[in-house]
Amino acid sequence: MNGTLKIVGSHDHGDGKPEIIKNIYNAECVQDGECFTLSYLEDAGPAHPDDPAKDASDSSGKHNVIKHTLLIGPGKVEMTQEGQVSSTLSFGPGKVWDTDYTTPYGLFKMTAITRHLLIEISPKKISAHLQYELQMDGSKVSDSKVRISFVFD
Repeated sequence: MNGTLKIVGSHDHGDGKPEIIKNIYNAECVQDGECFTLSYLEDAGPAHPDDPAKDASDSSGKHNVIKHTLLIGPGKVEMTQEGQVSSTLSFGPGKVWDTDYTTPYGLFKMTAITRHLLIEISPKKISAHLQYELQMDGSKVSDSKVRISFVFD
C-alpha cells in the first residue's frame, strides 16, 4: 500500500531556537498483524568524500540516499535509517533506548528517553506523536517532539 508520509518535528537543543523539521515523502506501507512498516528514501545531498560507498572516480555528483523505515504498532515506534549515517531509535511508554549512531566521522553512543507516545490507527491514516529526550555519549543534545502521519492513497 502506498501513501503520503508527513513528518513534523521540533528539536530544542537548549539554545532557545528550536530546530523545526517539516518533510513530506511518498512512502510504502506493509501491514503485519497490528504493526505497520513505513518505508521511504531520502536524498540527503552529495555523498561525503570519505564515504566508502562513493566511487572516487565518479564525478557525476552522486547523491547520498538514506533508506528510512518506521515501524508503528501498539505502544511502540521504531525509526531506522541506513546510509551514510545509520541508526535505530525505539520508543515506548517509559522506554530508555541505547543505540549506536554510525557516521563517516565515527561511532557515537546515543540514548533516546521516551517522554510521551500516542499512536492512532484508522483505515485511512496512521499517526504517531512522540516526545523524547536525545542524548549523545551521555550528554543531552535535545528535547524533541515529532508527529508522524501516513495517509493511504
